[in-house]
Amino acid sequence: MKSAGGRWLLLPPLALLAIGLVGPLLAVVAAGVAADGPVGMVTRPFSSETFLAAAPRTLWLSLLVTIGSVLVGGVYAVALAAASPKLAAVLFGVLFLTFWVSLLVRTFGWVLTLQPSGALDVLAGHPLDLYQTTPGLIPAMIHILLPYLVLPVYADLRALDPAQVRAARSLGAGEWQTIRSVVLPAIRPGIVAGAVIVFVLSIGFYVTPAFLGGPGGQVVAIVIGTQFGRLQDLGGAAAMGVLLLVATLGLYLLADRFLGIGRSWDSAVNRD
Repeated sequence: MKSAGGRWLLLPPLALLAIGLVGPLLAVVAAGVAADGPVGMVTRPFSSETFLAAAPRTLWLSLLVTIGSVLVGGVYAVALAAASPKLAAVLFGVLFLTFWVSLLVRTFGWVLTLQPSGALDVLAGHPLDLYQTTPGLIPAMIHILLPYLVLPVYADLRALDPAQVRAARSLGAGEWQTIRSVVLPAIRPGIVAGAVIVFVLSIGFYVTPAFLGGPGGQVVAIVIGTQFGRLQDLGGAAAMGVLLLVATLGLYLLADRFLGIGRSWDSAVNRD
């Protein structure tokens, strides 16, 4: 009876998965096959110069955003773990504003900050020319994706046994040696898991690059959006979208194979 009841509980999430993910994905694949056939759907993205130019640019941008998120998010997570309760509450409030405020609103905030004669130019006292450039886009994406890195690293820091840190110091280890030999190994699963999440989300990012990336720095998501919206090319958009999905899944499987992402998430979930 308990087993049967457990199976019934799986029906709502499975139905949601079918309606929200499997159904739309099958519709996209069907549109691509109907337009160009199975073989044409696979080969069509590789005949688009715009797509081929945007693909390495997207990967490079995602890598830079991931590295920046790891650096900034690691420091932020350590600050959260080491802060007093009141200061930690403030830091958490600032972090969760990223979730509470609409993505479009946050992007417009960066537009107002980076645009010519905007807030950043006023503070600098001279034009910085960061609007619709890659150097201006990267901080905006890091700001939006930062919680996905901070939260798993913070969870690892909270699970770290303070006795290990005290033992390292009692044995003569300095601050940097303690961080290198005790803290970094403890937070490695959170860093790896968060970095993969940030990288995967960066590959498919659309709204922020569309407003801040500029016409000469299109990413794959913008190319797909142009095919679907402006050019009304549903088949081309479907082929590019499916290729992007397959590439993202492939990158995740590689990360799981060589970095143990699945094991990192399992240990995070099962940690006391």
